Amino acid sequence: MSAPSRRVGFIGLGRMGTAMAGRLLDAGYDLTVWTRSSGKADALAARGATVGETPEDAIATGTVFSMLSDEEAVRQVFTAERIRSAPEGFVHVNHATISPEAAREFAAQGGRYLSAPVVGRPEAVTAGKLTVLVSGDADVRAEAEPMLAAIGRRVWDFGDAADAAPTAKISVNYLIIHALQALSESITLLEHAGLDAGRFIDMINDSVFPGPVYRGYGDAIADSAYTPPGFTATLGLKDLKLALDTASGLGVELPTGPVLRDVFATAVEEVGADLDWASIAEVTRRRSGGERP
Repeated sequence: MSAPSRRVGFIGLGRMGTAMAGRLLDAGYDLTVWTRSSGKADALAARGATVGETPEDAIATGTVFSMLSDEEAVRQVFTAERIRSAPEGFVHVNHATISPEAAREFAAQGGRYLSAPVVGRPEAVTAGKLTVLVSGDADVRAEAEPMLAAIGRRVWDFGDAADAAPTAKISVNYLIIHALQALSESITLLEHAGLDAGRFIDMINDSVFPGPVYRGYGDAIADSAYTPPGFTATLGLKDLKLALDTASGLGVELPTGPVLRDVFATAVEEVGADLDWASIAEVTRRRSGGERP
């Protein structure tokens, strides 16, 4: 790889973005970062990252990764003016979970655009276990592949369409949302029967549902431990709405969707918008006669 291609930028330094940017540093990339919140870049700066004063500083590297909260945040940062002023051959690798329509919009904006949503919590990033989904122009995918491989354990290629990887990611999150609600209902049932929810989580992870979703979120629900959030209830509601809107656009009926939307909206309003999205379990607990029996 030529020396200039070792220069990359990263925009958006929440817990996920900071962990992902750290992986690029660990792989030896010359990293320039930018974030709206002062102080969030300090840890990366201590490890050798350059902290930009504006988004243009990161964009000037020619290849920018972003992990922003939603598609409106992407629009605010990656404006048409900034794209036009970017270096020739500019690449934007967008890790946010966004709608298929927004992905098509960003791909048509100019520059070279890749959709690259990810599956995993910040702990998975640090441990090198993040899953990356990617779609977009084949040449750009090939160019970005070594960098994506540095960020994640495996990169899943969904082809040329910019909206393909976002649709796949929306579908993944819709599955996780169902798992959260299924865990909530099963654990509430056990608690009302006077059984040990922690032992139940151990059992299902040793048999029918081994893996990070039923283990990590199962433990969180059993213990009502929702901070620090890996992914907030507010963001979960946003992604649920993305799934419902995408299904509507495709003419697909999702029978459980309205029920889940009610649960998430209630959790955001009454339990805690900034708690981990596993906190939706408290809605089922409260509707079953109290927060904890």
